[in-house]
Amino acid sequence: MEDDIYTAGLFDGEGTVTLAKSNNTFRYPVVSVSSTTIHLLEFLKTHYGGHISKHKIYKDHHKQSWSWKLTHNAALIFLEKILPYLKEPEKQRRALLLTQNYKKVTRRNGKYSKQQLQAKLAFEQQFFHPSSS
Repeated sequence: MEDDIYTAGLFDGEGTVTLAKSNNTFRYPVVSVSSTTIHLLEFLKTHYGGHISKHKIYKDHHKQSWSWKLTHNAALIFLEKILPYLKEPEKQRRALLLTQNYKKVTRRNGKYSKQQLQAKLAFEQQFFHPSSS
């Protein structure tokens, strides 16, 4: 629990929760944290899984940085663990929306009836544009 509380604080300040899209597939949950401190990201990888990628340095005066990322169900599990401790309102809203509704509107086989597709697209709209729902 202590690690989850610490992680929620880190995630409030430096994290991202979003829905990503690859090719023509439906969007899927992604959480990430970027930092110039690799030890923070190694902590996340050790405690929650995922992977770390190294960013390219474009200018001589820039520091090396990395990103830690979780996707799909692993991202949902991560959000469930830290959600009670999040303070940043938009991250709370998105984490709650994903943990409560993502699986309800997502078909495992990727095949949707017209009604299911409407629910899926409405969920994505609510995620990115809360005022329009």
